[in-house]
Amino acid sequence: MRRKSQGLTSIFYIMLGIVIAISGMVLSPQTFDSMLQWRLLGGLGLSRFNPGSEKMHRVPGPIDLVKLYPDTVVRQWSPATPSVAITFDDGPDDEYTPKILDILRDHGVRATFFLIGSSAEKHPEVVKRIVAEGHAIGNHTYHHVNLANMAPWQVVMELKKANTALSRITNHWPLAVRPPYGAMDPLAVEAVAKEGYKVVLWTVDSLDWRGLPKAKVLDNVIPELKSGVIVLHHSAGGPEEDLSGMLEALPTIIKTLQQKGYSFLTVPEVIEQFDAERKAAAREGALPAPP
Repeated sequence: MRRKSQGLTSIFYIMLGIVIAISGMVLSPQTFDSMLQWRLLGGLGLSRFNPGSEKMHRVPGPIDLVKLYPDTVVRQWSPATPSVAITFDDGPDDEYTPKILDILRDHGVRATFFLIGSSAEKHPEVVKRIVAEGHAIGNHTYHHVNLANMAPWQVVMELKKANTALSRITNHWPLAVRPPYGAMDPLAVEAVAKEGYKVVLWTVDSLDWRGLPKAKVLDNVIPELKSGVIVLHHSAGGPEEDLSGMLEALPTIIKTLQQKGYSFLTVPEVIEQFDAERKAAAREGALPAPP
């Protein structure tokens, strides 16, 4: 009888716990998600927003939010001298990222790596190398999630989790955000802007995530190169993503730009020039003054 009573008591407390958990989700989903981000739970919370591989969800060209938020969303800029910014998403890994770093080092070029927080924790030495060799890092979320599927406060939480991981490794807190798949809705942009972030998209997409050969990558990039563009490559991929074509094309892209006298800027440098442009235009009356 006592065992039966203890069993019923255990069931009662289990059911009570379930009711409390469900009530917490309904009444305060933000608090519930915050609890799921505890390190002891292994980051169970926001990974449910991960929709899958790049091939499944990406379409050429990101959603253009520049017209709605011209002071927050950056896709290109107007440098005084011929300049471009080369960026890499989805890293780091221990396969493609080190090879990209070798190419950049051999050609004396600096780039920007938008890093996934969970991947950075798996490859901290690669992250440290990126920073040590003069490249910039940006925030590409912690779980590589589709931010368009999330509430604004969840977006902010996801970016904070990624930056916390990156700052533990590098002591840097990146303010440049590259949303996976280029997906972000207006409310999320407004939320991250209040946190001081810039949303950095791209002008030229190599489409390397499609596993294209060198010739196709060059076809996608070389004709589109001009001063002020932001070029998108990837420094890591999913199990079925082959970036070898990009690796083979990258030296040619760099040499083409160098022969034309282009400088290579990091995204923080781009943002600095971009903000200066916006302020100058506002002073001249071409734009409303930024808030």
